Amino acid sequence: MNTRTPTITIREIVYNEVGPSYFVPQHIHNLYQWYCVVYGSVDFKVGDTTNKMNPHDSILISPGVFRSPKYRDKSLGYFYVLFENHSLKLKHLSDVVVSIPNEFQNDLSSLIHEINKPEENTVELVESLIIRLLIGLERSQKSNTAIEYSSNLNIQSKKEIVERIETYMQRNLHHNLSRKELSKVFHLSPSHLARIFRNATGTTLSKRLLEFRINSAKQLLLESSLPISEISLQVGYTSFSHFAQIFRQETGVSPGDYRRSQGNIRRNMDINH
Repeated sequence: MNTRTPTITIREIVYNEVGPSYFVPQHIHNLYQWYCVVYGSVDFKVGDTTNKMNPHDSILISPGVFRSPKYRDKSLGYFYVLFENHSLKLKHLSDVVVSIPNEFQNDLSSLIHEINKPEENTVELVESLIIRLLIGLERSQKSNTAIEYSSNLNIQSKKEIVERIETYMQRNLHHNLSRKELSKVFHLSPSHLARIFRNATGTTLSKRLLEFRINSAKQLLLESSLPISEISLQVGYTSFSHFAQIFRQETGVSPGDYRRSQGNIRRNMDINH
């Protein structure tokens, strides 16, 4: 009986949050490295090119290429995957910065969640998510567009709406951003607004809002001297105890401990092959 060769073999997965001292000397790997920014910004030198990377930008670095990331903001959250590639066609994706399209954001969020909070069959799920994301990004680069749909104009219009919604949420985290309130801003019914957002991103308005609020809180904890109670208000929580509970639930540490650790969190996922 023939055994099927795996598509990729993952050797290391790391999720990392770092403070202002973040700098990694120039180095190489003999494996593919997929690096993705979760929040913050970084200057990532690959070969002779310095790439400015922002949230949800990723880069697939070929084996044997010199690389060196250096922070631009005072805090940075990112993950990377080192893997052997056995059969994926990745020539259009290699060594270029690609912003992950909205239609893959839910897969990205699921991947980050599994790395940080592994459960039963996490390794198998993580591998399938990585393969799905890499294939999707390769296809989008090859066609130089997002995944094609039957009505490109309609999809483009919905994409623009989603981008406007996300920008509005990020700029108004301290406000009430319920579905009803957002529907008033964008002149759409609450159900239609929610449906457009979910269809375009694969996630809900509330989940994306939680992601924005937690990431903003992390940056404020590291980049400001504001009291944590004030940070709670700035990211939209009128109850400090509720904010602390949600923050611990999402990160595994209290806001105070996160600030005292200077945001240095590293999770190296256990991969057994």
